[in-house]
Amino acid sequence: MESNISKLLQLEHNCRNCENIKELYFQIVNETRNIVPYSQGVLLTTDLKGKYKVVGISDISVIDSTSPYVQWIENVVEDLNENSKSKEIFVVEAKNDLKEVNYKSLFEFAPSNILYIPLNTTKENSDINYVFLLFRENSWLENDILMLKHLSSSLSYFLFAMRNCGFFQTLKKISFKNRYFKIALILIIALMFLPVRLSVLAPLEVDAKNPYVVTSPLNAVIEEVKIFPNDKIEKEQLIVQFDDVDFKNNYLVAKRTLDVTNAELFSTKQSSFLDPKQKSQISQLENQVKLKEAELNFAKEQLDKTKIYAKEEGIAIINNPNDWKGKPVNTGERIFLIANPNSIELKIMLPVSDAIFLEENAIVKAFFDNDPTNSWKAKVKYISYKPELTEQNVLSYKIIAQFDDINENGYIPSIGLRGTAKIYSKQVSLFFYLFRKPITATRQWIGW
Repeated sequence: MESNISKLLQLEHNCRNCENIKELYFQIVNETRNIVPYSQGVLLTTDLKGKYKVVGISDISVIDSTSPYVQWIENVVEDLNENSKSKEIFVVEAKNDLKEVNYKSLFEFAPSNILYIPLNTTKENSDINYVFLLFRENSWLENDILMLKHLSSSLSYFLFAMRNCGFFQTLKKISFKNRYFKIALILIIALMFLPVRLSVLAPLEVDAKNPYVVTSPLNAVIEEVKIFPNDKIEKEQLIVQFDDVDFKNNYLVAKRTLDVTNAELFSTKQSSFLDPKQKSQISQLENQVKLKEAELNFAKEQLDKTKIYAKEEGIAIINNPNDWKGKPVNTGERIFLIANPNSIELKIMLPVSDAIFLEENAIVKAFFDNDPTNSWKAKVKYISYKPELTEQNVLSYKIIAQFDDINENGYIPSIGLRGTAKIYSKQVSLFFYLFRKPITATRQWIGW
């Protein structure tokens, strides 16, 4: 008897010094057998739905909630909770207290002698609900039950002291009969009808409006791009130089060929005075001269195209001009842009998941990353009907917005500047504004 008392005190001491709830579970399911011997001990507690789940099994460190044994234990506890004796500790009469399907599985999973120990405590509107099941081969003695009955009160206290005081526990403490709670609830419901303007945030970029596109006029290799990013470009300034070796050779060959043909024509005309038969060749040679002149003009045009001159003033929009050195390009391939820094617009990429109903001239507020304290006003010009993938692989609608005043905050935003756009739509209730996404997700999930 004295030995059991010392073991009981030791167990209570160990439980009292547990650092967390899992350590306390381990002490309960494993160390209780030092006082009362048993083959298997299982501890269960209720989840948010009020259903009992296994949280501790003796001699097992990791619990697999999908295992047949754990599921059978949870079904057994459901059977025993329906019993009128479940408010107190009692010895389970397996054949009478369990459903037939669970009784048939008893001998497969556990010894036949079961002791049901409820560990429940309610204090200050907080409660805990645990069940401690003990299995062993031998029958349960009266002394064992008395010892466990005393121990259950201590274990209930330790479990209550280590309970998780989370949000749901706090929610249970709220009294729905409280006058202040009712007033707060009425105010919250009233605020849900407050009209607000629906809005959405999306990334933006300052883009050039109607820029001049510099394209390749021929199939060639770029020797050098003469400008750098954001360089100011003057009209008729040399901006791109192609490798012109082949084009110079073609021009020189065409010129020499023309000279030879002209010489042949001149010689034939001189010879025709002495030999009338030579006159028949003059017409043919004249046609060859015209053909060679056309070839020379074409070679000259191709050679002239190896240098591209700016047709408009503006700033260069290009990433790295060195990337173009030695790169072959085709006719019509875009090289870079020339844009007017005073002619700009906003390019907004609105993710499909955040899409709202937008009309033309919808109000936009732009906040740039380099100046988050100021905002620019703009209006939606048009919206693409088909979404496209952005650089971040986000499927988005392209929205173009025009500034109300590009000099609104004392300076003009530079092309390429990024930030965030807030786009406003029609007025909705505060409830819809807050719960628009949950409502959309719910409808997609239930299909209604």
